[in-house]
Amino acid sequence: MVKRITYSAISLALTVIFLYAATVFSTGRIAALGLASLLCGICVSRFGVRYGITLYIGASILSLLVLPNKMFALLYVLFAGYYPIVKLYIEKLQKLWAEWILKILFFNLTLALIYIIVKLFFAPLLTSVLPLLVLHYVVLAVIVMQVIFVIYDWALSYMIGYYDQFLRRISHD
Repeated sequence: MVKRITYSAISLALTVIFLYAATVFSTGRIAALGLASLLCGICVSRFGVRYGITLYIGASILSLLVLPNKMFALLYVLFAGYYPIVKLYIEKLQKLWAEWILKILFFNLTLALIYIIVKLFFAPLLTSVLPLLVLHYVVLAVIVMQVIFVIYDWALSYMIGYYDQFLRRISHD
């Protein structure tokens, strides 16, 4: 039990650090967000969904409280933080075509929710050119995001699988 709590606490701290890195560095922001998401996936793989949900909730609250720029905290809260848990349940279907349909449908519904939230609450506050361009060229942005999502999903599966096969053996579990 102590090992699970310690591992979850370290994962929580690293998640917030990765999210902080996404807000302060100008490059590698999506990679940092992906690494924050990966930690939840590894926690779920190692200890179960309950620990993954706890990590997600804790990281969401902390990131919203301490990060100077809330954009990546919101992306984590609205999608990247809990997606590894959703992915686990979708992949229990064991039918690749159905899994991809559900994953892409889920991603697009989440993307629509994020778009609505940004348009309603944050569009007047945006000063950067990139978010404004994304809002103006939404169709092209959605197509690009589909490709990024597929790469993200594949990379998440690969890294969790790598952890399960090799790194867990090294850590004597």
